[in-house]
This record gives sequence, C-alpha cells and structure tokens, in this order.
Amino acid sequence: MKTTLLLLAAWLCGAAAFCQTSLSGKVVDAESGEPILFASVALYTNGALTAGTETDFDGNYSFSNVNPGTYEVEVSYVGYAKRRVDGVEVTAGKANSLDIEISSAGVVLQEVVVTDYKVPLVEQDNLTSGGMIITSDQIRNLPTRNIKSLAATTAGLSGRKKNKGREGKEISIRSSRSGATDYYIDGVRVRGEGGAATVSAARSGPTVLAGQLTAGEWSDLDNWATWTELLEEDFLPFAQIWELAPKNRYSVEVKNKKGAPVANCRARLKNSTGKILWSTLTDNNGRAELWSAEAAPPQAIELEYEGLKARIDQPRPYLEAINQSRLTAECQENQSADVFLVVDATSSMSDEIHYLKAELEDAMLRVERNLPGAELRTGALFYRDHQDDYLTRSSALSPILDSTLAFIHRQSAGGGGDGPEAVEVALKEALEKQDWNPQASARLIFLILDAPPHQTPEIRQSLQQSIQKAAEIGVRIIPVAGSGIDKSTEYLMKALAISTNGSYAFLTNHSGIGGGHIEPTAGPYDVLLLNDLMVKLILENVIMPPCSEEKSPEVPSADQLNPALLAQVKCFPNPATGPFYLRLEQDFDRVVIRNLEGKLIQEKEKLKKGDHEFNADNWAPGLYLLELHKGDEVAVEKLVVERTP
Repeated sequence: MKTTLLLLAAWLCGAAAFCQTSLSGKVVDAESGEPILFASVALYTNGALTAGTETDFDGNYSFSNVNPGTYEVEVSYVGYAKRRVDGVEVTAGKANSLDIEISSAGVVLQEVVVTDYKVPLVEQDNLTSGGMIITSDQIRNLPTRNIKSLAATTAGLSGRKKNKGREGKEISIRSSRSGATDYYIDGVRVRGEGGAATVSAARSGPTVLAGQLTAGEWSDLDNWATWTELLEEDFLPFAQIWELAPKNRYSVEVKNKKGAPVANCRARLKNSTGKILWSTLTDNNGRAELWSAEAAPPQAIELEYEGLKARIDQPRPYLEAINQSRLTAECQENQSADVFLVVDATSSMSDEIHYLKAELEDAMLRVERNLPGAELRTGALFYRDHQDDYLTRSSALSPILDSTLAFIHRQSAGGGGDGPEAVEVALKEALEKQDWNPQASARLIFLILDAPPHQTPEIRQSLQQSIQKAAEIGVRIIPVAGSGIDKSTEYLMKALAISTNGSYAFLTNHSGIGGGHIEPTAGPYDVLLLNDLMVKLILENVIMPPCSEEKSPEVPSADQLNPALLAQVKCFPNPATGPFYLRLEQDFDRVVIRNLEGKLIQEKEKLKKGDHEFNADNWAPGLYLLELHKGDEVAVEKLVVERTP
C-alpha cells in the first residue's frame, strides 16, 4: 500500500502544474536596478542552445517544462555587455529562480556601415532564408497597418538612416537571434505574430509602432477672446487655486528693415517707475508675449538686440493691436533648436509610456531629417515623486540624438500613487540645469504628464518662478496632457503654455490606447498622430523665413486676419510628403499658398464646401502658409512639408 501511494504521488507531481520544473527570474540594469525590457535570454546545456525567450515589460523571463540538470544562462541586450551565468542547477518539480544583472558600462555599440547606397542592403546569414526592407512612407500609403501585407519570412540586418549630412544608410546588427521573424521599418523593429504587429525601437524600448497615439492641439493665444471669457467664468476657481492667471497681454513683433523677423531680441515690459514687469525673447517669427500683473497700464516696451535698441511708449494691449518695431538688424540665417522632453514616469503613466517612447523617437528622427545642417540638440528628463526611488533622471541637451534616444528607452513607469507628482521639480531642473542655447531659433520643452503638481504655497511659488525663468531665457513650454488629466490640471497646463508663448497639446481617445482622456476646453481641433503633431510643432517653431527684398504686395495685413475662420478648415495630412487635402466647412473665395519668403506657390479660386486635393510632391521641404480668403477676411493655416527618407 505504501509503495502504491508513493507511485501515485510521483505520477501526480509529474502531471500537476505545481510540480512542473521551471526556471524564471528578472533581468535588471546593474547600476539603476531598473528592469530590462525585451532582453534576449538563452538557455544552454554544455554549450548547446536548449531554449530562448525574451523578458517582458517588467523584465521577467520564464522557461517552463525544463528538464532537471545543470545549465548556462546567457542574457544579451543592445548597449549592454553580454552576461553568462554557468552552473545553474535546475531541480526537478520546483519553480527555480535566477535574477540577473547586466551592465552597460564600457559598452560600445558596433555597426556595419555600407556607404554610397541610397537604400539599405540586406545581408542574409546562414540561419535566415530571406528578408526585405520597407519604409514608413510605404506603410503610410497602404490602406491598412497590418504587417502581414509586408511580411518577410526572416531577417538578418536592418537599415537605418545615417546622421544628418551623410548619404546612404547604416546597417545595424541585432543584439541576438530570435526564433520569430523580425522586421525593421525605418530603423524600428516590428515583429509580426498572428497578423498583429508589435514594435520595439531598434535601440531598445517600447513594443509598439510609432504613429498610434492620437492627439490634438489648441492655441489659447490665437483664441484670446475665448480665453479671457473662460478666466472670468469656468476657469476662475482654478486660477485661484494655482494663483496664476495670464490676462493682461501685450504682444510685440520685431522685424528688420527688409521685413524679416528678428529672433532672440530681448523685450522688456516696464511700468511707470521703470520696474520690469516681464522679460522675454522674440521667437522665430519675431513675436514676443509680455504680461503684466498690475492694474495700471504699462509705460513702455524696451527692445534690445546686438547693441540695437528701440522703445515703444504706451504699448497697446493685444485685443487692440500688436505692437510693432523695426530694427536695422542683419538677416538671420540661423536655424537651430534645443528640444527637451520632460516626462512623468510614475505608475499612472504605465498605460501610455511605452507608446510615448516610440512616438518620441520617431518624432526626433524626423525632425533631424528635416533640419539638415541645422544644430539640433535634444535631451530628456523623467520624473516621479518625492517618496519614490528617484525624483528625476535626466540626459543633458546634446547634439548626439542617439544618446537622448538610448536614455529614453532605458526608462519605465513606476512609483507615484498619490495622484500629484513632482512636476515643479522637473520644470525647475529642466530650466536651470540645462545649457540652453541663447542663439537657437527655438528652445522647446515638451511637458508630458497625466497628473498635476502638489498644491502647496511653496510649489505654487516654484511654478511661478519657473514660468518667469522660461520666459526670460525664451523657452516655450508645450504641455502634452495624458489620460487622467482633470480640468484643474488642464487649466494649469494651458496657463504654462500661454505664459511662455506655447500651445496646449493633449492625447485623445481616438487611438483607443490608455485610460480615458477628458474632452479639452477648446474649439474645433484636428486629431493628428502624436508624432506628426510633435514634428509639426517643432518645425513651426524652428524654421525661419529667408531674408529677401522680394515681398509679395498681396500678403494679407494683420487687420485682415481672422483666426476664428480656421475652425472651418482642416488640412491633412500635416506634415505632408506629397498629396494633402483641405476640408472646408464653408465656401471660400480662394486659397493662396506661399512659402515663407512670400513667393506664390499655388492659387485656387472659388473653393466650395468639401475636400480639395493639392500635391506637394515637388515643393521644397519647409513651412508653407495657406491663406484662405473669405470676403475681406483671411485665415492662415501652416503646412509642414517633410523631407522623405
């Protein structure tokens, strides 16, 4: 009887899940302790490969139904030293565990470079049977995003566009082999499995394809009458909470004698005693927004640029006029940008952060491609809250884009939990600890978050100081609101944008990704892909019109402009690489398309309500102005034409 019971127990142990032999664990960064996502984990027996897998979003891996014995476990990941653990004992009937740390210290990524080719070459190794290269442009032209329609059976090497100013493609070697098929689309790894595409950036990171998150943008500066009404009604309680209410607005536009904008001109708003009420720099359009907290009208706007000075006495508020000045400044050929990403990395961002990382990489690469020869510096800061394992982590502004992208892909969401986070600390560090270029045509902070800062007097004061600092050094803050944002936080983000001459961006529910997103306090807005919106916003803020004596006399005057007409117009896709459409909600007399020099590109008369197709195939990459005329009024839409890879 005893023997029978022992045999029955042994049989049950072999069949039951709780008696299965397995090996699992977690792969983490040796320095930070952060989990490593999608690292390759291989199981060897006496040097022979037995099984392989990848870590998940939490850095966990697992091998089930493993035969008892002694194994070697090898972990590899792009940018990290390969780690091999020998003599791993796997005991029968147990859930064996092995956590592994890997280090990036001293690792140099190796690349195979193929020169003088406009398209990447695909080298097939002994373990693959074929491959193909496709581009994101081909995908955009497909009626579906299903990767099966583009599938290759195997892959070896992948092509990625070189850095600016260099021709051809570079070939990047994957860090390890995989039993599944991998595809690279413009440097992004796509794995097709069962017809559903998942993606991770080639350098590491999120397992999603860029171009999935949807977003909108609203400029309260361009809809000022509406904003001032909201301040007196719906937004009044929030203005009192945050002790922040941008209201008394004075705009100034500075140009040279040729009519070209003067960027980075110091503008100071002063009261009757000479006290500086606000100080900032003009943007790439020569515009600056100045603010007063005093009831009495300001006395003057003082301008200073490279030793040249001007003064506008008794400046008029924005709703009356835009204050204008001309300086004898030379034309500015500089097109450069500092773009800094400030990202909430607390647990509440887990639903969107992996998608965001893919979108950010795609946007930055496209911006670099569209600004050849320009000095583009990027950086990033991820923040959590005071009680978490870290408060901020940052990568300084750098001309080496890959450095920023590698840093972004090492980040993940965690901590937080009480709602408000350390937003004020992140902004303060981004503004005060970065070496911002005072000559850049644009200095931008994208503040991506889904929770407000804490509401204490000290934090409110810190936010107010950061706003003044951003204005002083000419940094525009562009918030990007994620899921979970409430109306109070929306108000704060809008106030940050308004005070620094920025605009308010927000994720929408159209993508079906992440938690619910509130409907923004805004008029009609276009729904774009987030990466497209970021490219559009960056290029709009960076590109400066060339200086030319030839200005068209038909360019509309400021008195003709009516931003409210834009509610009747939708331009898509924007950015464009070829055909694009104007969707009109009413009839217009004509549309006039010009480049930034004022040169006429195309004109079309009597546009009826509906869709109208245009083609930018032969247009030079850059920023174009679409003037839509209705009687004596004109609405101006900006169109970005991108460089194709």
